[in-house]
Amino acid sequence: MPQTEEKTPQDSATGAVPVTSVIDASDDEREVPAPTSDELEAVRETIEEQYLSGAEPDYSAGLLLALRPHDQALIVAQLEGDTAQTLMTAFTSEQIASFIEHMDADEAVELSGLIPQPKLADVLDRTEPDVAADVLRGMGWDQASRILMSMADRQAIGNLLLYRDDDAGGLMTTNVVALRDKWPAPHAINMLRTSGLDKSYLRQLFVVSDTHELLGRLELPDLVFAPPGSTVRDVMDSDVISVQTGTDQEEAAKLMARYELRAIPVVDINGRLEGAIAVEDLVQVAEEEATEDMFRMAGTGRQDTVQGPVMVSVRSRLPWLVANILTVLFVAAILALFENTLDTIAILAVYMPMVMNQAGVAGTQVTTVVVRSMALDEITTASTGRLLRREYLLAGVNGGIVSIVMGGVVGLWRFDLYLGLVVFGAMLGSYFVAASVGVLVPMAMSKFKIDPATASGVVLTTFTDIAGGGFYLGLATIFLSLLKT
Repeated sequence: MPQTEEKTPQDSATGAVPVTSVIDASDDEREVPAPTSDELEAVRETIEEQYLSGAEPDYSAGLLLALRPHDQALIVAQLEGDTAQTLMTAFTSEQIASFIEHMDADEAVELSGLIPQPKLADVLDRTEPDVAADVLRGMGWDQASRILMSMADRQAIGNLLLYRDDDAGGLMTTNVVALRDKWPAPHAINMLRTSGLDKSYLRQLFVVSDTHELLGRLELPDLVFAPPGSTVRDVMDSDVISVQTGTDQEEAAKLMARYELRAIPVVDINGRLEGAIAVEDLVQVAEEEATEDMFRMAGTGRQDTVQGPVMVSVRSRLPWLVANILTVLFVAAILALFENTLDTIAILAVYMPMVMNQAGVAGTQVTTVVVRSMALDEITTASTGRLLRREYLLAGVNGGIVSIVMGGVVGLWRFDLYLGLVVFGAMLGSYFVAASVGVLVPMAMSKFKIDPATASGVVLTTFTDIAGGGFYLGLATIFLSLLKT
């Protein structure tokens, strides 16, 4: 089992005197309120102005290090590339490692690209192995391999690089505490006391056999209050939830949420402990998965940001817009079948968008609820029949109320009872189609191993537009002789 070593700061610092004097006061000694978003933005703007004025980065570095680590990382991630690159020259490897530790993977990779290779190897040696592995995965293989060969902890990080970044093995840290099951409790406590481990590693302890097979878990109080003569095995909890290295990160996150775990151990196919995933890492995974689903439902990608390069947004959005053009043309071809009806009573065109919009909104509501429930494992494809019955009931209630209101408004507005009935019937029918599509399309996509989050985009819009327009113009054609021209 890999042993955790305490990181020690470098004696040689590249930062100026004002910077090193700031970090002499630890975060624990500073009891200051958390800065607001506006205050953080003001600090970022000041740093950018200092860079543009050609000032030395010492003052900006001091402003940054007066903040908490999370706020430091947030500001650094928002700086322009040239500003961040210049600012990094004022920090030690230990300080830069702290920034990277509190960034997401993409931000950490971007910042790492601004640091000279020899220094970057030292920086990554001072981060958690899983963080260093994430950064190296985001680089070209040639560059990553050169940096890895310059690192002191290259064996542990190299092992992590063998796993995909979205698997448990790629997300885990190898810095875990594993105690032998045969150790007496006092001996285990003494080993922890003299290990020099950071206290954060002691929040969750794991128990292994002589062959490193995972046997259980325990917390520090279990050892402290163990009865005299007890061994680690006597006080451990043998009911331990674990995942294998190849387990998808989303599945690992679901297990941690279901069993309310602070950390989940990762084992190989033989049950030997390889590492663990902390709850804070999987909270980030859950956020990333939710963000990815949100972007997919909107027909874009997570790399598309309001401050990002324009061409990245073009590549992310354009394919969906082109696909939507094709669906619009298909819908137009269907509606062209009713051209004579529209020519006879032109006023029908006024209310058609209203019917189609209601179908789209209703379908989006259903799909959003279904996709979320599928993501949380609340439902499976076996639940399709039950979901359809429920959504049909909702379509009858909600659709009935809305259709009666809109049909009544149109009928009274135009003094045309039959036009009101056409709007009522088309809208009610669209609600039932929306319920069907909202349930069946995500279920079908899941069945064929396609991310159901994409179901509310092009596919949903196509079906609901055809249903809304088809029902409306179809009913209008049937009642054409009764409608007022």
